[in-house]
Amino acid sequence: MRRFGLELKNKLMDTSVELVIRKLLSAVDTYRATDLHLSVGNPPMMRVAGKLAPVPDQPLLTPSFMETIVLSWLDDDDRERLYEKKDLTVAKTFENKKRFRISVFYQQGHLSAALMLVPDIIPTVQQLGLPVAAQQLASVNSGLVLVIGPYGSQQDLTIASFIESRNQNTQSHIVTIEEPVEVLFNDNRSVIDQREVGKDVPSVAQGLKFILEEDVDVVMVTDLSDHDAMRMALQVAGSGKVIYAIMNATTIVGALTTIIHSYPGEDQDQARSELAGNLAGVINQRLVTSVAGDKVMLAEVMVPNDPIKNIIQTGELAQLPNAMQTSVGDPGIRTMTLAVQEAAQRGLITRQDVDRLVPQQRRLT
Repeated sequence: MRRFGLELKNKLMDTSVELVIRKLLSAVDTYRATDLHLSVGNPPMMRVAGKLAPVPDQPLLTPSFMETIVLSWLDDDDRERLYEKKDLTVAKTFENKKRFRISVFYQQGHLSAALMLVPDIIPTVQQLGLPVAAQQLASVNSGLVLVIGPYGSQQDLTIASFIESRNQNTQSHIVTIEEPVEVLFNDNRSVIDQREVGKDVPSVAQGLKFILEEDVDVVMVTDLSDHDAMRMALQVAGSGKVIYAIMNATTIVGALTTIIHSYPGEDQDQARSELAGNLAGVINQRLVTSVAGDKVMLAEVMVPNDPIKNIIQTGELAQLPNAMQTSVGDPGIRTMTLAVQEAAQRGLITRQDVDRLVPQQRRLT
């Protein structure tokens, strides 16, 4: 932080930089971009309809510009963390009322930033295109709901839509644990407390430990990635609360295996038992480009039935894909293969997409 002090103060009020920021934000609006990428030696790049393109009429970005623009977005604590860790993620609402998740990092010794637009209106589960099997998870009474998938598959919007559904329809105390706080909720019928890791709680695991000792009905976690947090999440689910969590996994088997392996070997039998008893459901989702050029949500859903619970408890997770396939008639089960085939039947994706996606899913799940 000391390193940035006077130099930062001299740069923050640079009017020309502020004008460039406004032009970039205006371009995001005009072209309906979802992401903005800023790195030294390149023009500002935005993602439109899934493809990267340069922002028109913008010069190559310089080191001094990047330092000025990035540091102006950070408070003192954030700058200290950036200096120590070399990367961080924050969220910021700009003058045009648009909110972005901003990832700041170094590349080749220079500051860079990737900005992802946070929707100002939380979509409903129906608007997201989630199937009925997934929609029912918005109203579970207790247990752990995992939302997984590749980066950029809108897992954050899925759990936000669940929270907003409860906010509109139930009188609950809801707590979010986020890295950082992205979607800003407005209390409706519920009371929602949003806690940011590093500012309001020291870690996800510690935040979940606090929740065990508080009067909380529903929890949202945007990054369930470390072992301590996974174990605490199962404890929270086992205490009768609902917990919605994003995990970095691309298959249901992979996600459940990671949770079980977060426990020491001698405790994994107990972990499987707790997971079988407290897992309310898993949504494995991804976005694909449709024939029309927009994005289509494909979602695999597993709400454990008795055979699946038995598989989890015995640790035979490799049997899950077959168990899901034979349970397709169950309203809580939907395979990715079925999701892909239905999208093709509706004319949303091509036969080539089916050939590309279905074999991959059979390998992954």
